[in-house]
Amino acid sequence: MFTRPPAFLYKKDHLHCERVALRTLAEKYGTPLYVYSASAMRERVSIFRNALRSVPHTICYSVKANSNLSILRLLARFGAGFDIVSGGELERVRLARKQAVRKIVFSGVGKTEAELQLALRSGILLFNVESEGELELLARSAARLRKTANVALRVNPDVPAETHPYISTGLREHKFGVPMGEAPALYRRAASEKYLRVAGVSLHIGSQITDVSPFRLAVQRAVELIEQLASEGHTIRFLDAGGGLGISYDSARPVDYPQLVASYAEAITRPLEKLKGQRPHLLLEPGRSLIAQAGALLTRVLYQKRNGDKRFTIVDA
Repeated sequence: MFTRPPAFLYKKDHLHCERVALRTLAEKYGTPLYVYSASAMRERVSIFRNALRSVPHTICYSVKANSNLSILRLLARFGAGFDIVSGGELERVRLARKQAVRKIVFSGVGKTEAELQLALRSGILLFNVESEGELELLARSAARLRKTANVALRVNPDVPAETHPYISTGLREHKFGVPMGEAPALYRRAASEKYLRVAGVSLHIGSQITDVSPFRLAVQRAVELIEQLASEGHTIRFLDAGGGLGISYDSARPVDYPQLVASYAEAITRPLEKLKGQRPHLLLEPGRSLIAQAGALLTRVLYQKRNGDKRFTIVDA
């Protein structure tokens, strides 16, 4: 049994989004129709901000979760940054709000030369580099354009997360990131490049995670790396802790979202207390947890039919 998103309530036997009857929207705009609650999105951004108010941070919405331009505009208006994985997503953020480009982090394992050059020209905040080959290509592209790139290496903390194996990304056998042991040498390589600026450490261990202990362990290992990098003279201004916080799809196993976010915030900020001196600015990349329960798809029944003992309902979505 699925839970109904909190922004959607029945009033006089009609389902509403906030104060608007969905039936009215279907009659006005037709179906199929996606409807989203701005209040639900604003509330979830606020829950994150309140939980992290004790540390400098930026919430970078993961565009791959839903790249609808209206949603991107709303989140930009709420002050969010953006996590992208392609040049197309960069262009969508720029269309939504040009100034938001300065708060983009560029993740993803398959960045092309054209995408790197687009991001360099656009002046994004941070490149999350996934491999030595990508680092070399970024260095050549930055030198060709004479644009300085802020660089973080996505490190693989080898942390198991209780989630579906297809969306787990934090183990050494996964394609994402570089092993912890190889990271210091790659940071030295980055620091030797004229147009690369070592700026951060990045990690992401998977998606749809509701047990916060893997996040804590991953950040602890990132903190150890930051301490080592600092001892070698690198200044780490950003720690990108990724996204992956899960939501409830099952009313039999409800999730107290504010409490989950509070526990998550404690898990990723407590290890930072070990760092001496200035602590890095925290970057977070929530996607599903901000948007998934803020929307609904309206569809209209077209036909009903039977094939033997089976009854089918045909809809327009």
